Amino acid sequence: MRYRYIIIGLLLAVMAVGCGHREVAVDALLRSKVDALNKAAFKSRYDDAHRSERYARRALAYINDSLPGYADGRLRAWNNIATSYYNRAVHDSVYVYVDSVLMFDGSTANGEVEQALAKLLKARTLQRHCDIAGSYQLLYDIEQSGLLDSKEDGLLYNLARSEFYITTTTLNYHYRNRSQYEQAELLTEMEARRAELRCDYSEDMSFNYALAYGYHSLCVDTAMQSHYLGKALYYCMENLRILNDSLRYNTYHLGNTYQLIGFMLWNANLQPASWQQNDDRLNEMCDYVLDAFGFDAYAGIPETASVYHLLAFPFLSEATSLFFLHDDPYQRLGAVVATGRYCMAHGDTIMARTYFNEALIDTTMLGVAPKFEAMLYEGLLTSGMAKDNEEVTAWTRKELELLNFIKQNEKADFLLQQELAKVSQDRVAYMVFSLVLLLLALALLVTLLLLRRRTKALQRETAQLQAAKQKDVERIANVETCLSVLRHDITPFISYLQNEHLPDELKREVTGQLIRTFENIKNWTNLSIPTGLQFRCSVVPLQEVFDSVSHSVNNFRAQTVSLAFQPTTLSVHGDRLLLEILLRNLTNNAIQYTERGSVTVSAQIYGDDNRFVCVTVRDTGRGMSDEEQENLFRADKRINAANAKEQGYGTGFGLILCRYIIKKHDDNTLRGCRIWAESEPGKGSAFHFLVQAAK
Repeated sequence: MRYRYIIIGLLLAVMAVGCGHREVAVDALLRSKVDALNKAAFKSRYDDAHRSERYARRALAYINDSLPGYADGRLRAWNNIATSYYNRAVHDSVYVYVDSVLMFDGSTANGEVEQALAKLLKARTLQRHCDIAGSYQLLYDIEQSGLLDSKEDGLLYNLARSEFYITTTTLNYHYRNRSQYEQAELLTEMEARRAELRCDYSEDMSFNYALAYGYHSLCVDTAMQSHYLGKALYYCMENLRILNDSLRYNTYHLGNTYQLIGFMLWNANLQPASWQQNDDRLNEMCDYVLDAFGFDAYAGIPETASVYHLLAFPFLSEATSLFFLHDDPYQRLGAVVATGRYCMAHGDTIMARTYFNEALIDTTMLGVAPKFEAMLYEGLLTSGMAKDNEEVTAWTRKELELLNFIKQNEKADFLLQQELAKVSQDRVAYMVFSLVLLLLALALLVTLLLLRRRTKALQRETAQLQAAKQKDVERIANVETCLSVLRHDITPFISYLQNEHLPDELKREVTGQLIRTFENIKNWTNLSIPTGLQFRCSVVPLQEVFDSVSHSVNNFRAQTVSLAFQPTTLSVHGDRLLLEILLRNLTNNAIQYTERGSVTVSAQIYGDDNRFVCVTVRDTGRGMSDEEQENLFRADKRINAANAKEQGYGTGFGLILCRYIIKKHDDNTLRGCRIWAESEPGKGSAFHFLVQAAK
């Protein structure tokens, strides 16, 4: 009997071990499926961005269903999805997924390099929006992290280093004027590290393109112009050779290469002598694209003509056609603008209009690239496409707004470069100083300790002074905004109160509104000055906010307007005091502009993104027109709602304060907090704001 129990126990142990091995085998199989899907998503990122996203989302589905702890697979899938959105210029979604990677704090083997790749993708997206300072800050952070010089190897690390060089070079030649020495030094470093940074053919082509464009940008140096032009043509030819392989052919990279060749041929700074010295390379390239891709660049060009600038149009035009095979409106806009500008430069206004009109027909191109869009409006105006003076005025205003936006971003980038350069200089000075102290350590140990203490104190003082300076700048800007809006908002109140025949009931209402305006100014001031209200984030139950606001709101229309706060169990991450100020302002506004009916306050999980809670203040008032909604929350516009006109005073400061409070939450919690309104004249209004949900 005893032996029977022993045998049964051994069988159970063997079965348990077998089951354990089976679980491990299943887990390994699922991981291999996730890795294969992520690899497929990465490889198809330029060929078919939609397909790339589908692969990555399938990988996420496996992880969510069966491998919730596989963090490396999750981060890779998020970065793949972000890349697919980038290649379709869906930039808001890019930010969502790269921020998910950057905010991930779980244990993972590849977390550092995946976060570096997310920063690089975010930097390239910021470049498209001309946020040069933001892009440069991310690149600076990566450079300071030591990733480029680390001994880590493998595809992801090579990809990160390659993308760093590509993104840095793109920033220099597209968005800022770096010195020739700095650009040439960077390109030399890229060429030296080229062999060790290979990861796949698409990345090779992106690297070649960055080198070619970088050398093309150096062609302003007339002494080295022929050499730099030869380098640029060489790397373009390298891309064409890769693309000639049917397994590596890609219209996106072919369009990029054609467009760059067109830019070089169109470059008025390139002297004929430089082209003549590279004539064999150019002829070889034109013969190659004819044999490999069936594109005859010389078709229709007279043999006796000086063909260099005339060849630019076939290449630019062919690139435009190739980009229209892709879902990236950013590339399409850049292509039509470049080709249209070439036609204008060579007097072919009719052809230029054909290209510019493509952007007006396909409105998905607009709003994706301020730099290209400003060029588009310039082309629309100079080519005479406007139907009337009203369209001329609208396009001119839009171009000026975009140029001003670009100029402000360039200024911010310049200031950031100065600041970071100073930090680097301070760091070098500190290192030298420390080295000297170490050499004298044996003899001056006590002095060394005192100097270290003093150095740290100076660094703290410097940081405090810089922070105080920044706060002073913000405070001055806030004061200017405050005075501007205050002038608009209180003037009607004063006029009313000076009216001796004003009914007591209306006088009380106007006085109450004036008090609320000054209360908002006090809150704005407290938020703006260093010693005022500070953002204090905590988990805030919304029901407590609702209860506080319901007791503090003055419903002076209680006889005709009902006020209801719907119960909620939701909590959010935020500043409770600021949330109460925000909700109180929205509720007061709703009561003020509702003569009869109801005002309802509610909260629910935001349907489009469950990381946020949406709080809504809905009224049955007179509503607003589209123009009034566009000017809400803006300090440079004065809003006069329909019933506000009848009463003689307008809205403004309270909503500006609401926007400022939401910006505070967006800066200090999860990116994505925002405020907006929905309204129709005669059908009431609904004001919504998003704050981060607390799990």
